[in-house]
Amino acid sequence: MNKLLSKVLFLSISATMMFTACEDDDEGVVNGDIVGSWNLESLDLTYERVVSVPAGEDQNQEYKNYMDWDANGDAATEAFFQAIGGKTSAAVLGATFSTIDIKNGDNIPGFPRTTALTSPAALAGFGVSLLLQIDDAAKRGEGATYKITGTYPTIRQADCQTTITVASITDQGLYVSDFDRAGAEKLGNFMITPDPTLGGAVLPPFYTGVYEVDEHLHDGVAEKVLHIDYVDEDGHDERYKNVQDAWSEADDRVITGYNLQFNDANGNIASADPNPAVLNPTHRGGYFAHPTLMIAPYSFQYTFYFYNAVMSAGAQAADAKNPLTDLDGDGTVGVGDMVMFMHYDNLAGGGGTTPLGVPFASMVDSSDPTAPKIVDDSGTVFSGANPNAGGKLYFATREGLCVPTNEILTVKSVWAEAEE
Repeated sequence: MNKLLSKVLFLSISATMMFTACEDDDEGVVNGDIVGSWNLESLDLTYERVVSVPAGEDQNQEYKNYMDWDANGDAATEAFFQAIGGKTSAAVLGATFSTIDIKNGDNIPGFPRTTALTSPAALAGFGVSLLLQIDDAAKRGEGATYKITGTYPTIRQADCQTTITVASITDQGLYVSDFDRAGAEKLGNFMITPDPTLGGAVLPPFYTGVYEVDEHLHDGVAEKVLHIDYVDEDGHDERYKNVQDAWSEADDRVITGYNLQFNDANGNIASADPNPAVLNPTHRGGYFAHPTLMIAPYSFQYTFYFYNAVMSAGAQAADAKNPLTDLDGDGTVGVGDMVMFMHYDNLAGGGGTTPLGVPFASMVDSSDPTAPKIVDDSGTVFSGANPNAGGKLYFATREGLCVPTNEILTVKSVWAEAEE
């Protein structure tokens, strides 16, 4: 079974699991209260994704999502790149950083992830609507048909880009309630086994679903509701053994993809869009701001001046004749010391410049000899038309990153009896 299709139809699985062991009041109904039609009323999905390097590959490899300094369509910046050695030069690639740095056994960033649509209004707002029709069995413990139609949320991956989407479904298969896989009676258990002869049987199998039928009040009127919990294990390269006989790396492996980026309201790369209705990233890159990785004098933004200060500190520290020392007295040698070095050069009229040619006098305000001040260039966008003016840098994804993962999906859902 194609993994993508399996994941696409996880909701239908959860739907079908929602059968109960109650006795039916209607004479001749074998499977009790679960038989009938049900509308999805609440859905809670929890995804767990952990990096799992396939057998035969380097188990120590790391997965990084590189973000490279990019011209973002500015011809002057493209020309500047060529002037300093080209886009593959150390001068350009020295600005590269990674938003993802994970290895075997690590949680995928953002996971575990829960999608909780716990009311009809929440489901409607997400565009989710499902109808589950459950037929009766000829005999207790035998398979009977279910059918599920409507729309459901799912996570898909294509071209190393994972997206959340809502898809249509019309599917049917066989279920067994109140018996376990060995054929022993187990009240409240629910199993599903795909049956291609019914058409559209693309759901992954599961054998340990739990269901219950009870009542709740809706607008003051009691109505039957169907609950189900189950765990989807067919996307895990060890736990698949609980639901299927063999593992296909090509068909069963779940891939998490990183390619496009979310942007915040200021165009910075973000973990999510400020508008909660925007589920998926759409930007090839963005600016970069971070409260701990960047520093306050540059408004925590990755700017051209910041990059030049970092480059200059590294170059000066390696200068055998005049190595950079702890000039600011903080016990370390870094950007702060390079600022002091630039300040002293400014006061001496040395006319120093960074490795990329930016005058020290542009980067450090030395008008007060006792208090050098870093020039914050975060208020503008860098352009190669005037590089010495600085500005925040734009970064773009180098290439899509595909990460092999083990996935476990836990489903909890509630269904209300449909009106005849």
